[in-house]
Amino acid sequence: MNEKNLILCLAVFLVFFMAGCEGKASDTQGTSSAAKQEVGSSNASVGGKQINITWIGKTLNNPWWISVADFAQREAKNLGVNLEVSLPQEEVDLEKQVAMVEQAIQKKSDAIVISAASSDGIIPALQKAHDAGIKIVNFDTRVSDPKIVDAYVGADDVEGAYKAGKYIAEKLGGKGKVGLITGLLAQSTGVDRKKGFMKAISEYPGIQVVAEASADWRSDLAADVTTNMLTAHPDINAIFACNDQMAVGMVNAAKSAGKRDGLILVGYDGILDSVKMVLDGSLDAFVALPNIDEAVMGPRLATALVLNKDYKFDRELIYPTPLVTKNFEQGLTDQTIYEYAAEHFPLMGVTDKGY
Repeated sequence: MNEKNLILCLAVFLVFFMAGCEGKASDTQGTSSAAKQEVGSSNASVGGKQINITWIGKTLNNPWWISVADFAQREAKNLGVNLEVSLPQEEVDLEKQVAMVEQAIQKKSDAIVISAASSDGIIPALQKAHDAGIKIVNFDTRVSDPKIVDAYVGADDVEGAYKAGKYIAEKLGGKGKVGLITGLLAQSTGVDRKKGFMKAISEYPGIQVVAEASADWRSDLAADVTTNMLTAHPDINAIFACNDQMAVGMVNAAKSAGKRDGLILVGYDGILDSVKMVLDGSLDAFVALPNIDEAVMGPRLATALVLNKDYKFDRELIYPTPLVTKNFEQGLTDQTIYEYAAEHFPLMGVTDKGY
């Protein structure tokens, strides 16, 4: 081959080589863009329609609520919808929740996913949203007027607290004195958990509830309540805290009083702190609230309702509330702590949140 033909061949080779490289770079960029669209962005859309959902929880001060918000955001990205998360600082801040609903109305959100700070108090604001044509998905804590919501997803808190009461009663052999730390009774969750616990205890004539007080779902108040219970009733055998934030305060107060070893202590929710306390023996058991199920179904229901005007959810979507103990106990345990931790906190010890 002469020099001229060699140069020509090299030139042709370079042209095809560069074209191939451009093609590959272009394909990679296209795949990246598609992937971003699949997980959602500020301009996310479903079938060409942009769906905007306002998600309103109850508090930034409880890791259970943070986890539900995290999983709800993940699901929204998977669906390709825009989810704006709003959480008041305090669980009792009804005024803040009302303002969040009002803002969603002003922004013309397609749907609101909400857990009520007050089952009665949130009704006027949600009625305005309903009248404005906004789809409303109620989760976890019920609103008192189901007619203004399009769907409800949550757990059977009566059944969950019944399991806690049954566990305590059986561990005591049907005889003893117990205490109850309730949450906010302006919320359906507070009412239902007290109801379920008292229902279980009523089946054991030899067990007496000698102390009951509210700690408003707060750890610090629960510590004070527990200290008062142990002082007024030094022979108390068990205490049930209606959420795990209060269970943390309960356990700490029992330890400070030097009475942890003589008590059966049970919580409710299944936060990372309660997992650690069951593992180290500080907490005997807890009832697990379905944070992942509630989180995922909120955006899913909202999206389905916006896209399908004829969808109706006349029944509540209810998820189970397993009782979790360190070791399996026949007839009482639904999940061991190891099963529960693997499901909810697979990255425990690796990340701060455990997931």
